[in-house]
Amino acid sequence: MLRGIEHPSCELKRTLSLARGELGDRLDFIKLMQGLANSHSDSECLIIIGADQKESKFFNVENADDFDPARLSPIFAKYLSPEPKYEIFNNMRAPGGERYVLIVMNRVQHRPVVALVDGEVKGKVRFRPGDIWVKENTRLRPATREDLDRMYEPRIEQEAAKRARIIFEHMKTDLGPELLSQAVLATPAPELLLGSRERLARFAQAMISSGDPSRFKMLLEMARQILVEKWGLLLQRGSRTSYGVTDFDKQALVDFYRNEFLPALTSAVDLGIELIRFDGQTTWLGFIAELLVGAFEASSEIEHLQAVNQTGDMSVPFARPAYEVYLGARVLATYAAQRNRLHFLKELLPRYVRVLVPRRSEDAQTPFLFWPFRGALDLPDMKLGRNQEYWEQRIEETWGTVFGSEDAFLNAASQLEFILEFNSYLLVQYRSPATDQFRQRFPEKRTDYLPDFWNTPLRSAIPTAERILRLLAADGFPSYLAIEPEVAATVFGAMSVPEREVFFGEFLNQLKTWQDQAMMQQMRFPFLLSWPPRLQSAIDQFKSRQPDQNPRS
Repeated sequence: MLRGIEHPSCELKRTLSLARGELGDRLDFIKLMQGLANSHSDSECLIIIGADQKESKFFNVENADDFDPARLSPIFAKYLSPEPKYEIFNNMRAPGGERYVLIVMNRVQHRPVVALVDGEVKGKVRFRPGDIWVKENTRLRPATREDLDRMYEPRIEQEAAKRARIIFEHMKTDLGPELLSQAVLATPAPELLLGSRERLARFAQAMISSGDPSRFKMLLEMARQILVEKWGLLLQRGSRTSYGVTDFDKQALVDFYRNEFLPALTSAVDLGIELIRFDGQTTWLGFIAELLVGAFEASSEIEHLQAVNQTGDMSVPFARPAYEVYLGARVLATYAAQRNRLHFLKELLPRYVRVLVPRRSEDAQTPFLFWPFRGALDLPDMKLGRNQEYWEQRIEETWGTVFGSEDAFLNAASQLEFILEFNSYLLVQYRSPATDQFRQRFPEKRTDYLPDFWNTPLRSAIPTAERILRLLAADGFPSYLAIEPEVAATVFGAMSVPEREVFFGEFLNQLKTWQDQAMMQQMRFPFLLSWPPRLQSAIDQFKSRQPDQNPRS
């Protein structure tokens, strides 16, 4: 608990209420968050709720669930602009078992953070519109002109860098293809993975244009050294018990995760996005998918990370690295759906990983794009739906410009959800010799899936549904959309075109029925949906045959 002493980068609170009846506490908390966001600290700032400085001990935070990003974000948006950048961990456990809340203020903020409205209660004014509070040492004070100069200095430098890049682009145009040819002939270096994303994108575009996979594979091998080999050694080297964890172990893990693991992971996903954007070699995406699976498996060896977390100090949340790798795979699959380049999915859909559980006691496997997590892993709450959480947790900040907007991302994610659920339906619910044999031969493969449609409308998935129906009516289900291509080919190859349409109609009917039931269980009205005529015709064909013929026997 940082020896129970507050300092400029750490604020300790024994209790804090955000209830509407405790407006004073809420306004003080908002003012503190503003002050920390505007501070000139060179490191992350922390707020620990449930820690008492005088008694140097933790106290259980009964209202820890109130400190949820989904609840706090609207509050900050009402009072502050821009909203501070922060992370919240509201299920932390002290050595004595007390639950406390840890708020980590990002080192980089969009400053100055300005008060938007009056913060006043019972005649006492905490802040006024336009106020800019700064935390200095252990006190809050109004910002001075010098403070504002320091806040705006990074923006001025960014604008200068932007102008320099514009000048460079003009020079590049004047120089012609010479710079591009140099990029194509250049040898990849690890700095590409850890440095400028713009530079990496230019290098990737040159490699894609050349069509030569050697430099591409070389760069991915450098990423593998970071994401699999070095990371795996760090996870295996440390103690598996909290008693043997040293400060050196903890710092080495945190430094490597932030400074190498996450940048290299982002770069690997960026390479995949460039491939899909420019419709490059599909097999090249397979190299990236193989890297992500390896990184996921390495990150699933969580015993050491669990031991580090049990020491009580802030470290890398033990399931977070694997979750970040999984998010990378979902980004690539969703982007392929958005760009309607579904042929890239054949490099992602058939890949399985072991399900990550708290003690790695299970050997069950699940498709990587499903949800490869089970048990108490302290992962983000998915109350608003997984895709919404993916967007808010990472994708908006890191790849938001790739998708364009939140709605565009969620629409593309619905297309992917439909494909995943259709595969799950085929492998789990449909009865045939091919699917029965698959389940008998591979009992370790878990292909049941909970789609996000319990919280999002099916309307967004209609274009993909229409596409799959057209494919079924023509040549059958394409292998590039199948998790188990051989099973899908056998099942649909044995059906006539009308039988495939009836099969698809049954799937659509059951999916909508399941969605309605799931929403009613949440005391919500089901989404209204009008299927297009072609899809409704398939449903009607299924219903008309229901008394006499059921393809699911």
